[in-house]
Amino acid sequence: MKSLPVINPAKKCTLFCFIFLIVFQSFLSGPLWSAQKGRTLKEKIDAAIFNHKPKNSQVGISIFSISKGKSLYTLNSRKLFVVASNMKLLTTATALVYLGPDFVYETKVFYRGVLSSRGKLQGDIVIQGSGDPNISGRFYSDEITAVPSSWAKSVEEYGIKTITGDVIGDDTIFDRKFICDSWPKDQLSEWYCAPVCGLSFNDNCIDIILNPNQELGGLAYVNTEPKTSYIKIFNTCKTTDLQSKHLYSVHRRPHTNSIYVKGHIWSKSGPQRAWVTIQDPALYTATVFKEILEDRGINVMGVARVGKASEKTGKNKLYTLAVTTSSLRQSIDVANKRSQGFYAEQLVKTVGAHIKKEGSFSAGLAVMGDFLAKLGFSKNQYQIDDGSGLSKKNRLSPLMITHLLRFMYNHEERDIFWESLSISGVDGTLKNRLTQAPYQSRVRAKTGYVLGTSTLSGYVESVKGEIIIFSILLNEIRGSIRQAKRLQDIICRLLVEHE
Repeated sequence: MKSLPVINPAKKCTLFCFIFLIVFQSFLSGPLWSAQKGRTLKEKIDAAIFNHKPKNSQVGISIFSISKGKSLYTLNSRKLFVVASNMKLLTTATALVYLGPDFVYETKVFYRGVLSSRGKLQGDIVIQGSGDPNISGRFYSDEITAVPSSWAKSVEEYGIKTITGDVIGDDTIFDRKFICDSWPKDQLSEWYCAPVCGLSFNDNCIDIILNPNQELGGLAYVNTEPKTSYIKIFNTCKTTDLQSKHLYSVHRRPHTNSIYVKGHIWSKSGPQRAWVTIQDPALYTATVFKEILEDRGINVMGVARVGKASEKTGKNKLYTLAVTTSSLRQSIDVANKRSQGFYAEQLVKTVGAHIKKEGSFSAGLAVMGDFLAKLGFSKNQYQIDDGSGLSKKNRLSPLMITHLLRFMYNHEERDIFWESLSISGVDGTLKNRLTQAPYQSRVRAKTGYVLGTSTLSGYVESVKGEIIIFSILLNEIRGSIRQAKRLQDIICRLLVEHE
C-alpha cells in the first residue's frame, strides 16, 4: 500500500494562511461585503436600534441635514416623549430669542433712611433681586460669599458703621411659588430641586462638608459653606473603620431649614460634600449678608427679613450702594453645558417677568408656548410643565426638537446657543462620551435623564463637514440607562462618518 506524503508543519501553516487569504479576499469582493459596505444610513441606524435598544423601551428619532436641507432619518418623530433635560434647549432658546443677547441681570443694594456723619444709619439696607441665578462662587473662583462680601465692602466704604433698621431681601420680581407642583416630593432637598426665587444665593443651596472623626464611633465633623445660623444641623453620622459601611444621607425636613446628617462615614475617606436646598431663598440671602456685615464690625440692630424696596416707611428714598450684574449668556451656558436645572427655572420666570410682566412659572411657560407657535406648533401638539425637564409631564416630539435646533442654527445669535452645548469628549455632560477620534469635538448636544428616560439632541459636524441636527429620545427604560446612551453614541458615530 502506498503511504500518504507527510507535509511539514511549517508548510502546512503557510498553505492554510494562503488558502485563508484567498477566501477572505473573495469575501471582501463578494456580494455580502458589498452589501455591508453599501448600506444606507437608514439601514445602519435600523440595525443599531435592533441590536442596542433597551428591551421594551420606546424610541423616537429625528435627523435632519442642514447642509443638504433634507431629512435623513425618522422614527416615531411626531410622537410625544418625556424629554428630561432636553427641555432646557427650549428654555434657553426662548430666553435668547425673547430677551436678546444683551440682557443683563442687575441686583441692587440700597440704603434708605438718614445717615449721620458718624456712620449711623437710621434706616434699612435693601437687596433688590432681579432673578439673577449667578450670585454664587461659580464665576468668582468658587468663593461662595464673594458677591455679598463685595456688597459689605461697599457699605463699609460708604461709611456706614451702625444700621438701626433691618437687612431686607426683596424678591418681588418673581412670585413666591418656589417649587413646581410636579417635582418629586421626596427629593426637594436635592440640589436639582432648588427653589426658584427673585433673590437667590449659592443656587439656593447650602454646602455641607463632612469629615471623619479621629475616633472610631465618633460623630462626623460637619461644616457648612457659607457659615450661617440660617440652618440647623442634626448630626448622628458616625465614623467607621469599615469601608463597606461608608453610607450616609443628608436631607432637609420639608418646609424647614433643619438638616439631618445620618449614617456612617469611613475613617479613611477624605472630605465629603453635599448640596442641600434651603427654604425661602430671599431670607437666606438677607441672613447671610447680615452676618457678613456683622463679621466686618458693622452693627445691625434690626433683623434679616423679606420685604419690598418700595415699602412705605416714611423714608422711602433709596440710595444705591452696589450693583451686581451678570449676563444672559452666562446663564444659558450653565443651564445647558452643566445641565443646571435651577438656572433653567430662573430663566423661565425671568422671561415671564419681562415679557408677560409676571414672574411666574405660568407666565414663563406661556412665552415658551409663544415660541413653539413661532416654530409652527399648536398647543395641542405638546405639553410643557417646567423649564428644566425635571417634571415628567413635559412632552415634546423629536421633530419639534429638530425644528427648534434648525431655527436656532439659522438665528442671528446662533453662536451663543451653539457654544452653550456640551462638546463630545471635551466638556459638560458629554465630557466622557465619544472621546476618540474622529468623534471627539464633532458633537454638540444636550443630554437628558430622569428615571426611565434618556435623551440626547443637538448638532453633529461630519468628517465631510456636513452639519446634521438630531434628536434621540428614549422612554420607558427599565433599569440602567447605559444601553440607551450606547445607542445614542452609536448613532452619533454614524452621523460623524456620514458621507
